[in-house]
Amino acid sequence: MLPALTALLVSVMVFACSSSGVSPPTTARTDPTTAITEAPEALATTAPASTTELPAVPATSDQPEPTVAPAADIGIAAELVGRWEGVTRIVALGELPIAVAFELSGDNLLAAMDIQGGIGLELVNVSLDGRHIHFELESPFGQAVWDGEVRDGVIDGDFTQVEAQGIFRLERAGDPEPSRFRSEEVVFNNGEIVLAGELALPDGNGPHPAVVMISGSGDQTRNVDVAGFAVFAALAEELADIGIASLRYDDRGVGGSSGDGLQATIEDRAADVAAAVDLLISRDDIDAERIGLVGHSEGGMVAPLTASQSDSVAFVALLAAPAVPGPELLETQLELLELAGTPPDQIEQYQAIQRLVFEAIAAGDGWDDVEVAIRALAHQQLQELPEQSRGALGDLDEYLDVVVSQEMTGWQSPWFASTLQHDSAAAIAALDVPLLALFGELDTQVRAGPNASAVSAAIAASDVPSYAIGTVQRANHLFQAATTGSPDEYDLLRPEFAPEFLELLLGWLGDNVTK
Repeated sequence: MLPALTALLVSVMVFACSSSGVSPPTTARTDPTTAITEAPEALATTAPASTTELPAVPATSDQPEPTVAPAADIGIAAELVGRWEGVTRIVALGELPIAVAFELSGDNLLAAMDIQGGIGLELVNVSLDGRHIHFELESPFGQAVWDGEVRDGVIDGDFTQVEAQGIFRLERAGDPEPSRFRSEEVVFNNGEIVLAGELALPDGNGPHPAVVMISGSGDQTRNVDVAGFAVFAALAEELADIGIASLRYDDRGVGGSSGDGLQATIEDRAADVAAAVDLLISRDDIDAERIGLVGHSEGGMVAPLTASQSDSVAFVALLAAPAVPGPELLETQLELLELAGTPPDQIEQYQAIQRLVFEAIAAGDGWDDVEVAIRALAHQQLQELPEQSRGALGDLDEYLDVVVSQEMTGWQSPWFASTLQHDSAAAIAALDVPLLALFGELDTQVRAGPNASAVSAAIAASDVPSYAIGTVQRANHLFQAATTGSPDEYDLLRPEFAPEFLELLLGWLGDNVTK
């Protein structure tokens, strides 16, 4: 629920920042369950912070200039065209998954990288000399440099960034595995809002049971891509395997959908979901009596609200869904700052800003005090940056104005106010359909204990005919097998669900939906 700036410089990127330099922040919504551990987009225009944090000193001046591939090297360059995937292993810091896509434009060898949640980041100083290849990723925190050799379908070599050293290895990516479901592009409307998505259909003519997938906060595409893990696309495949169709769609203002997520209240999001349910009801290949909702994170707050207002929803599955009051959720999320090593005095400042925001939302006044507090904290953190990093941001006064404006836009948005004030427990208590609630034991964003207890208490006051509440051992907020559960770890994990999560979810759906 936190707009991005309250995490300003809590953690610093290794590689982030595009080759064009640092761009102004956007007012895109950030996931409330991850925002407080991310650097603002204005500081790092590409990806959430990683645990792999390196010191910053000026990049050396002897790096190669961008080159045109010599004629003798064109054949080798042609071999490179396409996608390569692998890891960078950094001494004392571990592995970081990376992917590089090469293309030829005339005689120019171009490259882009996926790393730390950043997709398609432009690489610079790309050069090819025989079978020796060199490429870099610009960052105000020190140029990241890869030097390697191309041989037998492998690129491997050395990695350096400032004082950090390591090695890397890339292998040509194979053809993507064919999808395990039939898919169909769909478009539907909620009033003037156009929502675009994809319907995944199991084998056979149906009619099939179906679910609408509801994403968490943040500007999510239909697949909910997080650090290389397409969460909803992966879930759609698992559901199709047991005969359940699924509809997932782009959030407002993202992909093919219109509107503005910041201006959408949680009630607006519930209406979007209701429109998706109506679309499913209208189809002959969908069983209108077996349509349910699967909500993840904030989507798990939207799902009960939609279901409690509809006679067309047959079941609800909540995945890492907040059920405690919004202010309590935000207070527990401040623990992430402690895990990130944030100084206690800064944590106190975050808490003070939160209190001011809560008071301003409740009273409809007091936003000037919020802005003063945010500006003071942001200014302090900017001054604590290394000189090189500050220099990369340009005019600091202008930068500060833009960042504070972005933060205030998020705090004052209809989305944030409605989400903060939403009573999830009351929405769950109003349900009268089968309910599943799953949590990750290591989830540091929506804690399993208090939220599972809140769901249980709400069910006790409801007419829910059957339910199950479970905690997936050693799982994070995305239900991946994890070590710490921190969002900083996402880049280091396999992009797949923990087996226990799939057993619990698919088993419950099998017993309650497909049987």
